[in-house]
Amino acid sequence: MRFLKYHWFGFLLSLVFGAYVFLFLLVLFAPAKDLQNRGFTKCHALLYDNLKACHSSSQCLLKHILGVNGCYANVVGEGFALWIKGEQKTPWANYFFEAELPEKEEPHPELKKFYQESVDLPRQMNELKQKNKMLEQEILNHGETEQSAGLGFE
Repeated sequence: MRFLKYHWFGFLLSLVFGAYVFLFLLVLFAPAKDLQNRGFTKCHALLYDNLKACHSSSQCLLKHILGVNGCYANVVGEGFALWIKGEQKTPWANYFFEAELPEKEEPHPELKKFYQESVDLPRQMNELKQKNKMLEQEILNHGETEQSAGLGFE
C-alpha cells in the first residue's frame, strides 16, 4: 500500500501508456482494407479524410492522428460488447478477421505485351544509363574541342 501511496501517478501514467501501446498494436496488426468496411477500416477512412484537409500543418496532423484513437477504442469496445451479448465468439472477432479485398484487375493488353517483349528490364535500364553517360562524355569532349578551336560560346 505504501508503494501505491508514493507512486500512484507513475502507476496511473504507466496504465495509460500501456493501454495506448496495446491499442496501437491492435490497429497495427489488424487488416487495414476490407470491402465490407469492417473493423478499423472506417477509422482509417476517417483519418484519411481528415488528413487531406491539413495541408501539411504539423499541429493539424497531430490533432487528427491523436483524435482518431477514440474511433479505434470504440471499435475495440464494440467488439467487447458484442462478445458479452453473445453475438460473436471472441472480443476481437470484429477487427481480426479474414479481409475481403477487391479482385486484382488484369493489366491492359498492350502493357502485357510490353512486359512479354521486355523480359530483362533492369539490364536494359543499365544499358541505357551507360549509353547516356557515353553521350554526355561525347558532348563534353566535343564542347572542349570547339572551345580550343575558338568556336565556343563565352
